[in-house]
Amino acid sequence: MIINFFKLLINEFYLMLKGSVLSLTLFSLLLIASTIFALALRHTSLGLEIPLAFLWIIIFFITIIKVEKVYQSDFSEAKLQQYILSPFALEIIIFLKNVMIYFNLMFFFIIFSPIILIILNIELSYLLQINALLSLSLLSIVFISSMTASLTISKNNKFSITSVLTLPLFIPLLIFSMAITEIIDFNGSNKIYLFFVAYFLLNLAFSPLLTSFALRKLSV
Repeated sequence: MIINFFKLLINEFYLMLKGSVLSLTLFSLLLIASTIFALALRHTSLGLEIPLAFLWIIIFFITIIKVEKVYQSDFSEAKLQQYILSPFALEIIIFLKNVMIYFNLMFFFIIFSPIILIILNIELSYLLQINALLSLSLLSIVFISSMTASLTISKNNKFSITSVLTLPLFIPLLIFSMAITEIIDFNGSNKIYLFFVAYFLLNLAFSPLLTSFALRKLSV
């Protein structure tokens, strides 16, 4: 069983590396969008909140696109049957896949983040805090996006329409991310950071279950 688990882990890692081209493309588009945003408002004093809100919204869209693309390719009908017949529960496979997507996105964000902050005219002294804040919020974003993706790729049109119900789950992340910049100015000792951990644990409790339930609809 342990050997099979390591094989599964290696396979998911390989799939993550294979999908890095898409991540690179998405973050390149993020650089372009950030440049356009900065040039359009170059004569306006924006402070810290507006550029960060723009960055977080773009990251949301990047994550949704990334997760949906991965799920469309890795959970096609033929591959889904293989996952269902594997010795591991589909929820475990979904958890590992989401974790790999998370590490893939964080890897590219850490690489691109200094350039993005310079483009958005954000002080580089905030680099570590922004990376830490995104790393906490991105955990929930990926797991919520997995539910959205599994509902979207369903062959049942009525079922796929319900994917819009997951969109409000992103709102608390954006609100609390902006609250940190306004209230505590990235003071890492403040307990508001615990919200992101608690919110991730909440999503972790039901996201793999709901995602696997939606994916199984593809095999029916």
